[in-house]
Amino acid sequence: MITWQRESHPEQQADRDNAFGCICCSHPTYASVTGLAMLEIRRSPTGPQLWRSPDNGRTWGMVDSLPAEEQMPDGNWAQWNMGPLYLDPVEDRLVRFQWYSMFSAQPTTLFGYNDFVKVLLPNTYRVFYRISTDGGLIWTPAKQLIESGDEYDSDHWAAGVTFGEGAAVLGEIPPYHKLADGRIMIPVQRRSPIGADTYGTIQAARLWAEWTPDGDDLQWRSGNAVPGGGCEQTIARLRDGRFLNVMRVQGQISPYFFDVWLRPYSLSNDDGETWSQPRPLTYDDGTPFTTPRAWSQLIRSTADGNLYWIANILPGAEEAREIQAKWPGRADPRYPLQIARIDEETLTVVRDSVAVLADREEGESKYVRFSNFYVYNDRETSEIVVLIMKSYHQDQPDLANAPHPAWRYRIQVG
Repeated sequence: MITWQRESHPEQQADRDNAFGCICCSHPTYASVTGLAMLEIRRSPTGPQLWRSPDNGRTWGMVDSLPAEEQMPDGNWAQWNMGPLYLDPVEDRLVRFQWYSMFSAQPTTLFGYNDFVKVLLPNTYRVFYRISTDGGLIWTPAKQLIESGDEYDSDHWAAGVTFGEGAAVLGEIPPYHKLADGRIMIPVQRRSPIGADTYGTIQAARLWAEWTPDGDDLQWRSGNAVPGGGCEQTIARLRDGRFLNVMRVQGQISPYFFDVWLRPYSLSNDDGETWSQPRPLTYDDGTPFTTPRAWSQLIRSTADGNLYWIANILPGAEEAREIQAKWPGRADPRYPLQIARIDEETLTVVRDSVAVLADREEGESKYVRFSNFYVYNDRETSEIVVLIMKSYHQDQPDLANAPHPAWRYRIQVG
């Protein structure tokens, strides 16, 4: 049985009902392998912020920030983002990522997805990282992520990635995975001409990181992608040792392996080096369902040891066809938001376990979204915790004044 409670988060949010001044929390992580200190990223109108809690999220204080934007010498604008965060469970070190993408107009003068797309300069990502060995109090200076090898530099910074010509975006969902041999698997969405006929134009790929012998830095190399195209991967280790990877459908090869409204998953038998051809998730009784182009997350509960999937799950059959006709872009509707248990033997969603966390209310805009959430296991209560802010499709009328409350869901399973 799955039950939950919802509370406002963060408590310091000045105006929970308006997009201006609204704060969205992301990438929560514990600051060390022991204790209750936590870190999370908060997006604010002035730029991304790093917040720290000494007491399991009861109280918070801001410890660092980045500017929202920076004008470059060529007149274009860099928009800064912070996150994700990664805690190495063996070395007890934190890695914090920050990155920018380039725009031809000042980002803070824009509002809404359509405005951003018009002035975004494609494939203009650079990723940087910082390391902390004291629970996120002190960080090393930012260093650009550049793959090891003489052929790589600040412009050509990874295989198939050259600034302005290709990209590897850390737009995936932690947790990341530390392997027994010391490698850290970090999923990325790669936009690269390499193997586009096999891996798609947007590729569910990965970077591998390993600590240098002195533990002061990381060495990087590119890994393989999942066949067929995809992004926004969520990866979990199964009980039998394989990795399960559930993805968003995007950039797929043509013809695709199955209906693009279905939710693909892929498997790896060799610790993430290679991945199987994707197949669609179904319920455990064989019934299909559909999903929008939106991310989801797998998480193994520390309460009962089971694997759970949180996603926008839509109906199958006739009702799904009606939804598909109304939303040809496939990115919506992003409601309801549900949690369900994964049957690890059959790799299916247990239909009787599905519980709704959030749904469109009667009379509410059809453009409402319950998506782009972040999840962790609470160390004190073993609850699954979801951080989410209500958002909207870009066609939402009067978007600036639509309510954007932010919440923390505490989910009990078992």
